[in-house]
This record gives sequence, structure tokens and C-alpha cells, in this order.
Amino acid sequence: MTHHHLVIIAVLVVSCDVGKDSGSAAPPAERFEHDMMVRFHMHQKFDLLREIEKLVIHGKLTEARSFARLIALAPDEPGLAAFALQTRRVRELAMALANAPTTDEACRREARLAVACADCHAAAGVIPALTDTPKLPADQPTLEARMARHVWATDRLWEATVGGGDEPWLKGLDVLAQTPFPFPRSFDDRAGLARHLQQVADQARKQKPIATPAERGRTYGEILVTCATCHATPPAPALPSEP
Repeated sequence: MTHHHLVIIAVLVVSCDVGKDSGSAAPPAERFEHDMMVRFHMHQKFDLLREIEKLVIHGKLTEARSFARLIALAPDEPGLAAFALQTRRVRELAMALANAPTTDEACRREARLAVACADCHAAAGVIPALTDTPKLPADQPTLEARMARHVWATDRLWEATVGGGDEPWLKGLDVLAQTPFPFPRSFDDRAGLARHLQQVADQARKQKPIATPAERGRTYGEILVTCATCHATPPAPALPSEP
């Protein structure tokens, strides 16, 4: 069974159960902690949003739109009634992402959707339980090593955008600002994209005071656009050898 089918099954399970009345008068943050249906629903959306990001970065716009539509059309969760304004905003941005006309625009809209999720977390007084930060890969002058470091860095930016927290934001930007990809400067269009990514990260990490959630969303969206464009750009043909 494919991952896509598993995600759809998860949505169907949520659709069958969300109509049940939680019957809880507990404060919102406590309901988030103890209402298993709410927690399942949130984890499911979180996983979908992360999958959407991976799809748009690799140019799979049709699949990303489909996943975004699942978020936009998912049934209301009774346990989230106190956050109707925030959840409505999430739905609106998810539908906007589902209708994104280009991969670049999908990248920007995905980042805005992540910020809306963070706003809902803040309103509920809940911080997503993210996995422990893995060790930063060693810096070596190879494409594979730099890619591993950039993946690590964008994971930190994702955590900061959707969950808040200044430390992962600055750590991710520091790595992107210091280690561009080793593309030939004169003969590969990807070299320009690598330098642009480095410049965007460097400017963002120097911002004082530190970026607001909305500003982070804009910066993160542009970083995703650069990543997606680089992935879609074929390497330059090899130069002819000297006779």
C-alpha cells in the first residue's frame, strides 16, 4: 500500500470520528493535550503539510495540490471549536495552495499555510512536539555533503516556522548562509541559485529584531522557491576537453 493511500485512509478515519462530542469543558490547551482525536487530527495535518512541502520542492505540483485540498476540505473537529477563526484561516490558505498556478507560488503558499498553523498553535498555547534535532552533517566540499547540510538546515527552518522558536530558525539560517553548493560559478545556472540562497539566508539571520512569524513565512517561502528551482534546473553540459 502506498503512502498516498495511507494518508487518504487517515483522512477517512478522521472524517468518521470528528462528529463525536468530546464533552469536555477543559481549557483549550488541556483539551489539545488529552483529547486523542484532536491530537490525531493535528498530527495528520502536520504530516500532510510536510509531505506537501517535499512534493512542491521536487516539482510535483499536482500531487501537492491534492494533499492541500485534503486539508482544506477535512471535516470540522469539535475539539477545535474555540479556534474557529484560526482553523478557518488554515482552510482558506490550504485551498489557496490547492489552487496554486505554479510550483513557485505553491512554495510561497505552503509557507504561509505553515505560519497559519503556527498561529493556531499559539492561540491554543500548544507547542508541537517535534523530534530531537539530529546532528548537523559534517561540512565537506561535495554536492552530497552540502545537500545533507541544507536538508538539515531547512528542517530547522520548518520547525521554527510551524512551531515557533528562535533557536532553530537562526541555526538553519547560519548553515544556509555559510555553505553554498560547489557548482562551477561560470558554467552552471545552479551556481547563481546557490549564491541567491546563501544571500537570502544571510540577510534573514542578520535581521534585528528577529523576524516575526509572517516575515519568517515570507523568507521560508522564497527559500523553498530557490530550492525547487534548483532541483528543476539540469546541470550545465560538460565543457569540451582540451585537445
